[in-house]
Amino acid sequence: MFDVFCLGVALAVGQGSPAPMPPTITGQATVTQGLPARIPAALPTVGVPGVPVVQKKDAPGEAKVEEPKKEEEKKEDEKKPEEKGHFMKMLEGTDLGCKLEACKIKIDGWAAMSYTCSNRNGATNLPVTWNDRADSFLFQQFWVNIEKGLDKDSKEVNSGWKVAFLYGSDYRFTLIRGFLNNQLMNPRFDIREPNRFEQNIYGLDIPLFYANAWLPGVGGEGTEVAIGRMFTPFGTESVMAPSTPLMSRSYAFQWAPPFFHTGVMADTKVDKNLSVKNMIVNGNDVFFDGSQEWRYVGAYTLTSDDEKTTMVFGTSLGRGKFNAARPNGPAQGVTTLGLAYEPVGRNNFNVFDLTVAQKVDDNFSVGFEAIYGYQQCVPAAATGNALNFGGTAGTAHWLSLVKYLNYNFSDQVSGVARAEAFYDAEGSRTGFEGWYYAGTLGLQIKPMDSVIFRPEIRYDYNGYSRPFNGYHSLFTAGADLIIKF
Repeated sequence: MFDVFCLGVALAVGQGSPAPMPPTITGQATVTQGLPARIPAALPTVGVPGVPVVQKKDAPGEAKVEEPKKEEEKKEDEKKPEEKGHFMKMLEGTDLGCKLEACKIKIDGWAAMSYTCSNRNGATNLPVTWNDRADSFLFQQFWVNIEKGLDKDSKEVNSGWKVAFLYGSDYRFTLIRGFLNNQLMNPRFDIREPNRFEQNIYGLDIPLFYANAWLPGVGGEGTEVAIGRMFTPFGTESVMAPSTPLMSRSYAFQWAPPFFHTGVMADTKVDKNLSVKNMIVNGNDVFFDGSQEWRYVGAYTLTSDDEKTTMVFGTSLGRGKFNAARPNGPAQGVTTLGLAYEPVGRNNFNVFDLTVAQKVDDNFSVGFEAIYGYQQCVPAAATGNALNFGGTAGTAHWLSLVKYLNYNFSDQVSGVARAEAFYDAEGSRTGFEGWYYAGTLGLQIKPMDSVIFRPEIRYDYNGYSRPFNGYHSLFTAGADLIIKF
């Protein structure tokens, strides 16, 4: 059945992080919530994103003694040809497959779907995302990557490009401001929704589109330069379903930093221990709609000699001032909650992110992430209480601490635990003030390379506010299914 599905896709191809959420009506003051943005993991290949996995080395032979190999020879031995996805294997030997291979173009992707049960009556589990719809099935991602990759082992300059297409419910959290935002417009009234508008749950995004080039020897071992729309280059969890450890996302992922940047990047591999990404971009999660502001984005990655420990420091740094003159909400026709929903004005926040990941042994790995963010001149109406800052405007702050534990029970089954504390000091990110505490337990079950099944249970608590449909706490249980091609 799966082969038939992939063959159908092959024939079709052959033919052809924060947004303030809606004002929540309360008995006292108007409260606004916010949907920020965030990114894909920028760490090495991982069992759980952010927790590096070191390839096992073959044991030395017992029957004979060989001369020690030079470092260059060891690297060559460790290189393995990239495994083709199911879709590309289906195209092998066809005219289309031969043309793609001749042009060094690869096509792959996945379909991701989920169901989440909630103990709170209501339409949503917000501020829990991206499985935000309560007691509902979501077709979250049909994601297709088309790319001509770089050859970073080459001593010659070479170029490439990448485009990614997304259809599904997750488009609400990936669609940046000023890009295809007409999909977010729906004037119909719905009392069940936080902002009282019917939501357009499904839509389309093009989350990645960039051209890049490899410059060997520049800055050390070489530098990749890229221009276009790219992921924010730091953080533990990911926009891409197969690359994130659990079905649900953490507050650290959704509410603390951005997801995407449009601009220019230089990714320099200085040596085997240090790599540096420098970007000049037009803002956080924005295209070109007049609200963009130029800023610096950077990520500095240190890897230990044994490749068991990785530390990444990242930042998005600019003016850091809220732009109240640039709302993007119901007054502008945008009513679906998501990344581009900013009814009070444009978010231009600054953020600092530190991740540390360590492989303890062949089966056990741990990860930690700490984030601090702030934004100046935030109107009280864009926080959790209209009386904040004396009813005028001030500086909003947020802090996140997350711990990940991953244990491989077998080649097919691993367990993931995530514990986090997120402090939304003024409620400028989630719409509700106070400390959020959340614990999540899940499994990653891989009956085959192309299939991932991830059940999980999760508990969230905020003792200061009532963000979960009028309650202090929320319990959810669900699972998602990912089929890669």
